[in-house]
Amino acid sequence: MKITVGVCAYNEEKNIGNLLNNIANQQQLPPNSEILVVCSGCTDNTAKIVQQHCERDPRIKLIIESERLGKASAMNHILAQGKGDAFIFISADTLPWKACFSGLISRLQAKNVGLVCGKPVPQNNNDSLTDKLVNTLWQFHDHVFKELNDADLAKHATEVFIIRRGIIDKIPKETINDDAHIALTAKKKGWLIKYNSDSGVSICGPKTFSDYVKQRRRILYGHHQLRKTTGESPQHLLYFFTQHPLFATKLLLWLAKKKGMPAFLVFTSVELMMNLLSLVDYISYKPNPAWSIANSTKNFIGNNDNSTSNIETTDQLRREKN
Repeated sequence: MKITVGVCAYNEEKNIGNLLNNIANQQQLPPNSEILVVCSGCTDNTAKIVQQHCERDPRIKLIIESERLGKASAMNHILAQGKGDAFIFISADTLPWKACFSGLISRLQAKNVGLVCGKPVPQNNNDSLTDKLVNTLWQFHDHVFKELNDADLAKHATEVFIIRRGIIDKIPKETINDDAHIALTAKKKGWLIKYNSDSGVSICGPKTFSDYVKQRRRILYGHHQLRKTTGESPQHLLYFFTQHPLFATKLLLWLAKKKGMPAFLVFTSVELMMNLLSLVDYISYKPNPAWSIANSTKNFIGNNDNSTSNIETTDQLRREKN
């Protein structure tokens, strides 16, 4: 199976070098695979760092969008130009664990499986309320996906996923939640969506409460948008309460036991507030798909054992620029 790895990047100079080193050297891609990186309206050294990697590894190809048009636009370049039998999409501000990609590819071998997603793991400590909210959110996300996977009911994706070629050729450019749109499309066509918790990927969650609010409001706004444009509702907590109340109750009881009642009440109160704010957003205005960035999620993630840091490269480029 030939793989096209797609990376969509906007001002990711802190992490893009580490990510490309990881993909090229640690993920054991099948022969003749390719790595397509779309740099959309970058104003930092992201494109220069990617170009350096292109010169060292012919599998890596750089696509430049002079203007930032949103992630859906960048993903459409990859879907149109990629030659793989399947596409692995991974966010540029992540770092996959060893054998992450091989786990995704292996699970896709089943004939009725159209999409397999991996497990995002935040690198946030528990030093602040925001860190605790981030870690609780992704622990809950992991548990929900495991439950949905076992029941063959999943219709969502994560920060890293693989999808068969031909399931989707283009994403509407105004789409906010591109991963959810792709997963809903696969599910409507009769494909199963599976979750492989062994395919881990490190992420940096928001470090400030304002960034947490910004990110959650955008994601939940995207759910409202998809329900209107596709006729299907992505899987979020309010969806489960309206469609599968017993399942939703079971999930919340698990969370309350896992985190304790005080943390559970804080988390669910914040989520309720985010849902209400996103509904106000949806009624009030139509956001640009090139959304405002939650800057604290762009902190440097770090290296895996065999990954070479791009910090020196970035500093050198800055000196050359000055």
